Amino acid sequence: MKAYELIIIGAGPAGITAAIYAARRKLNFLLISKDIGGQTLLSAEVKNYTGYHFIKGTDLVKKFEEHLRDYKIKVKIKERVKNIRKIGKNFEIITSKSKYQTRAVIVASGKKPRKLKVPGEDEFHNKGLTYCATCDAPLFDQKIVAVIGGANSALESTLASIPYAKKIYIITINSKLYGDKVLQDKILKNKKVEVLYKAKTTEVLGKKFVTGLKLEQNKKERTLNVEGIFVEIGLIPGCNFAEIIRKNKWGEIMIKRSTKTMAENLTNISGIFAAGDVTDIPAKQIIVAAGEGSKAALACFDYLGKQQEGW
Repeated sequence: MKAYELIIIGAGPAGITAAIYAARRKLNFLLISKDIGGQTLLSAEVKNYTGYHFIKGTDLVKKFEEHLRDYKIKVKIKERVKNIRKIGKNFEIITSKSKYQTRAVIVASGKKPRKLKVPGEDEFHNKGLTYCATCDAPLFDQKIVAVIGGANSALESTLASIPYAKKIYIITINSKLYGDKVLQDKILKNKKVEVLYKAKTTEVLGKKFVTGLKLEQNKKERTLNVEGIFVEIGLIPGCNFAEIIRKNKWGEIMIKRSTKTMAENLTNISGIFAAGDVTDIPAKQIIVAAGEGSKAALACFDYLGKQQEGW
């Protein structure tokens, strides 16, 4: 079994920043992730990342990758963590491909899209149904699409679709839209967009690809003929594997906050730290996640430095 001083789980802004800090500290560490970039890949436009007045999410991820390569960081991509076990003072990380031992862990596994859990959703995933309009909107040029959701993620997906789609239905179970007023104003004045309130999606329809969806509105069933569906009903923390770590009612990892010690980003388990959107910090932003990654790394270095025993 391979042994490391530190294993970082997740390669979004938080995980990558922690990895860069660890590389500069010359730790023997490993970065494990299902992808590079995390939710940054879903961002069409980033206008609040220091140093960039404007950059596409995909281009920012390329910058992240370049930074990783500069430090020749060991990365296990498309490897999913299945469990974390405490072995004495150390930890065993069990993945879909291997097992690793480590003295410390930083969990930065972000969040993943929440599913509708209706018939046809899994069958037509990537066959007309997607969880990223900012990524896939150009594929639906001059087509009728539906955006399911009524908060900021749905509003942003609608804006991303407007230059391409022929018509856009916003389907929300609420009686009004939520999210930033400026986004609502842009959307509601666009003639391409029709909002269906108090509407619940019940089934995704199709043959080889999506052809429509069924919904329930005002206790009546309705079928919409659409060729694309963007599911934007929120995100859930990607940390089901972390059973030993304490979480809040939303499934986010609870971390300590301190202005007097280096215990920042520490979980309830000594030696396990967490950073980014997977945690209970209220601000879910790319730049905030990066900052949290640096804090978790610094706290981890302090922890490792205070350990008396080796392997």
